Amino acid sequence: MFTQKIAVHRLSSQERHLLSQQLYPLQEQLFTGVDYEAFRRYVVDSTAWRTWIYLQHSEQGELVGYLAMHTFRRVIDGKRRQIFRMETGKLPAFRGQDLTILRALGRMLLHSLSGLRYDSFFFASMVYPASYAMAAKYAPRIWPTFLRPTPADKQTLMFELAASFHLAPVRPEAPYVRYVGWITRESGPQPQWNSAVNHHAVYFVEENPTFTQGHGLLTLMPASLTDICRAVVRLLIGRSKRVLRRL
Repeated sequence: MFTQKIAVHRLSSQERHLLSQQLYPLQEQLFTGVDYEAFRRYVVDSTAWRTWIYLQHSEQGELVGYLAMHTFRRVIDGKRRQIFRMETGKLPAFRGQDLTILRALGRMLLHSLSGLRYDSFFFASMVYPASYAMAAKYAPRIWPTFLRPTPADKQTLMFELAASFHLAPVRPEAPYVRYVGWITRESGPQPQWNSAVNHHAVYFVEENPTFTQGHGLLTLMPASLTDICRAVVRLLIGRSKRVLRRL
């Protein structure tokens, strides 16, 4: 596999249009629930300060995956905040074969270095158990989690960010569950998540049982320089263990 890096914030309107047309057929293979115009607004025409998209190609040149990373710089409740957001998808046959996520983390590190005046966070509305579980496995700190209560200030920040990104609550009794619309296409039977194997995935399903309807779970992770470096180290160790198990 090889990866192509695109600085979307530098593209013209026509170039963004062509990029959206290139990406959307892959998007349709990976997700339902989002039409072309909504996809373009969400991924390519983001209002972020910076947007980088990494296109993943097979050895034959086929587009098999993408990762879009957005950096927003805002003043929220009188405080400077740098918010990282991400969308990603890859065809099942090619998952786990590259380290594009490390390139995105490296970009986050550069943006954190250039924005030391900002408190940095990664914010998402996770729509699939495995995505949340991966984040919970490698992030030094994450909320919500079964491991500890969510601090009041982090909960307030999540709700403020959800409102700013137009993520409406699904039901009052589950304030972390929000309308997103992206529904992951399963390549086989729906996985049965086992707490003995992956407690994080089970927690996600318990908190967001309607994720198959395109509902997401609000998720917040601090993204200071230290947090990002620790996540990179954890990820590298995890990937190294996987390689060693295959030997």
